[in-house]
Amino acid sequence: MWLTTHEAETNPTIREKFLAATSADTLRSRSLTGKPARMLRSAWTEAWDSPGAPEPLGMPLQSILVADAQRRIHRAADRGDSSVRPLVTYFVGQAVGQMNVAMSSRDVVRGMVEEYLDTMERMNGLVPEE
Repeated sequence: MWLTTHEAETNPTIREKFLAATSADTLRSRSLTGKPARMLRSAWTEAWDSPGAPEPLGMPLQSILVADAQRRIHRAADRGDSSVRPLVTYFVGQAVGQMNVAMSSRDVVRGMVEEYLDTMERMNGLVPEE
């Protein structure tokens, strides 16, 4: 949930893609770090998984290999260049399907507290009084 908060460092393109994604829009890929990580499916991850693509290098070599390209992609996305939108990816779990609305961090915490209080109230109702 934190990745889509207003205060997150996540760039607007990533945030928009997260908010539109379902849990089926993630995959495990080694394309950014060389180590398997769950991330948002994109043209970048698809290209690395396509037949004939080279195997990603081990960590940290893959990160070194792709760092410049990733910086350029994210810089262009930050400038609003829509042509790089398909390439933009970021680490995220399948919970991305539950990220439907951008909120403030305050609202996320408030929601957690309210959910906790509701749960405790229900749990207290299950315990017989003595």
